[in-house]
Amino acid sequence: MEQEDYIKRQIDQLGRALGKILADLIGLKTRGEMSEGIEEADQALKNALNLKIDDLISIPAEKFVQTLQEAGKLNNDNLTILADLLVLIAEELDQNEPENEKIKNLYMRSLTIYEHIDKTSLTYSVDRHNKIMQAMQAMQAMQTIEKISKTL
Repeated sequence: MEQEDYIKRQIDQLGRALGKILADLIGLKTRGEMSEGIEEADQALKNALNLKIDDLISIPAEKFVQTLQEAGKLNNDNLTILADLLVLIAEELDQNEPENEKIKNLYMRSLTIYEHIDKTSLTYSVDRHNKIMQAMQAMQAMQTIEKISKTL
């Protein structure tokens, strides 16, 4: 029983840490200081999950959620926050460096998380469905840009 309480506290603490990272990034985005925020988020992820952004995108997509759950004891709520964080970072990088492979990988990993939660959750979420659609549209737009740039 004590072990379960300890694990629950760890999961809750991780959720608060991820939520703070996301809230900080959103605040920096509204002030136009997102690039500094990405560096701070990278370090905060390293502290919370022992993984940096580049580490996250290097995990194979098919093992992504499982690896995160094993490494950080992430529940679906925490995974959602992480996916939101990855999308926010991808959106910012996309404004500054379109056609970047890192951006595509960030969207892909967030989509993997959202789809996993969609399959495993007992409740349907319109918000989650919209996030899935937005991530898919962003990836399709990037593919279209890649095709156009290759023909030029």
